[in-house]
Amino acid sequence: MNILRGNELLSKNQCNALRGIAIISIMLHNFCHWMSPKVVILENEYNFNLFFSRRMWEYLTGGNIDMYLPVQFFSFFGHYGVPVFLFLSGFGLVRRYEGKAREQHSAMQFITYHWKKLFRLMLLGLIVGLFMHAVYNAFYKEDWIKHLVAQLLLVINVLKNPEQNIMPGPYWFFGLMFEVYVIYRLIVYPTSRIKNKQWQWLGWFTPVALAVLAWLIQEPLINQPELLRLWRYNAAVAMLPFAAGVLMARYGFPKLPKWALATIAVVAPVALMLANLNYHAWLWGHLIVIAGIVSFVKLFEAKDAATQSKLDTVIMPLTWTGALSSCIFVAHPLVRLPIYFEVIMRHNVGLSPQFYLWLLIYVVLSLLLAMGYRYYLELYPKPTLKSSTPPRGTLP
Repeated sequence: MNILRGNELLSKNQCNALRGIAIISIMLHNFCHWMSPKVVILENEYNFNLFFSRRMWEYLTGGNIDMYLPVQFFSFFGHYGVPVFLFLSGFGLVRRYEGKAREQHSAMQFITYHWKKLFRLMLLGLIVGLFMHAVYNAFYKEDWIKHLVAQLLLVINVLKNPEQNIMPGPYWFFGLMFEVYVIYRLIVYPTSRIKNKQWQWLGWFTPVALAVLAWLIQEPLINQPELLRLWRYNAAVAMLPFAAGVLMARYGFPKLPKWALATIAVVAPVALMLANLNYHAWLWGHLIVIAGIVSFVKLFEAKDAATQSKLDTVIMPLTWTGALSSCIFVAHPLVRLPIYFEVIMRHNVGLSPQFYLWLLIYVVLSLLLAMGYRYYLELYPKPTLKSSTPPRGTLP
């Protein structure tokens, strides 16, 4: 069996294409689902609501599909861009930090470096977002100082009711990513340094155990929505796709023929819809998304350089967007807020052709602001991760 590893498994361009799909999904989702719940079909992201799933199922199968299918689709499914980023985080961390020739860093050096990276990326967007929230009186007034401090420290997720804070849009994700980095360095990374073959099974067992633990935490919470929501703002939602990325980067994946990739890419959306009709299946939906999107991107792969160049041109919009994804993530809430209050709310814009016009304006302005934000970040030095001497001894 031909096992793909490294760039053969996922090249840099393919990873950027995955990021492009993920950030487009998140950006459109965060605009579309702000419409009235009577107009759009809301999602099952932090909690499972069978009513939402049935509405989407009836919309897709009951002869109700109309010109607003893209709006309904991204409102309900767009949040699944998040597990794609988590998958790529696991994949990328293994590729960057594991291997015989990699430099060694202490846990504190690693965690501090990644905290600085997240803080540097977030700070200006947070300041502008707070100002805009003040202008539109969109703050959650209760304990706003505590929420602000927690956001600056990247621990906002652990507070009760994490969605009720003063931060603009999806900035909670910075706290989740910080948790992921801590878990990786303290729990997952050490298993890559094991030299004794008797214990090397921990290399696959540890990420699998973290994924199973996350599932076990969520499985009994079907009737406890507040507790489930809190867990899903934290590492419980991250470990399944993250572990998948770690395992693929460490051990590779069998090479699949194009017909198999195409089949997975086509079946995955149907399987995801069906998974959303059952709580227990819904908990595994992130794997369905990853399988479908990775298979789709792998279809744009050729054996010869000439054909590959043509295919790269076809998906260039995705790879370009993916390379800009971190800045888009910071920028798009800052564009969405004024459009929502000044246009959607003030002029009561419902589902109409006019809504698509404003959606296009939102996307264009978000991309332009993201490009400006990337230029701003280049003006300031990036944090560096200094290497340390290799640790004495290893795990057994």
